[in-house]
Amino acid sequence: MKKFKYRLQALLKMKEHIEKERQKLLATSAKKVQNQQEHLKSVEDDRNDTVEHQRENVSERFTVAEMLVVSRYLHKLKRESILGEELLRALKQEEEAKRQELLKATRERKKYEKLREVQQDKHNSTMETVLAKENDETGVNTFRQKTKERS
Repeated sequence: MKKFKYRLQALLKMKEHIEKERQKLLATSAKKVQNQQEHLKSVEDDRNDTVEHQRENVSERFTVAEMLVVSRYLHKLKRESILGEELLRALKQEEEAKRQELLKATRERKKYEKLREVQQDKHNSTMETVLAKENDETGVNTFRQKTKERS
């Protein structure tokens, strides 16, 4: 019996490789988004800690210089937060683009896998038909021999 050979196997392997590469790119992009979210959270925590510290020290005396330092630090944190939000938005857009590329690569791979399955099913049915014909031929020949021997 003839063994099934998929003629587009090399192309299928290439599509699988492309899909794996796109998965890696998406994972890298998702990691960047996660890191940026963690950075924004740390900036927000710093801001909250500074504000809380200032609330605790309101009852004590403080100088204008101390107040300016705290004010500038809070302004710096706010600026970092705004820039971080913009960067996060850009990173999320990049992540979504990578996800779409991965979906496209997955669809391409599945298309070739489906074609392979269809061709293999066709091959299997052809082989079953050939085997059935051979069995029928063997049966007919055996029957002819037995009837020839009897007569």
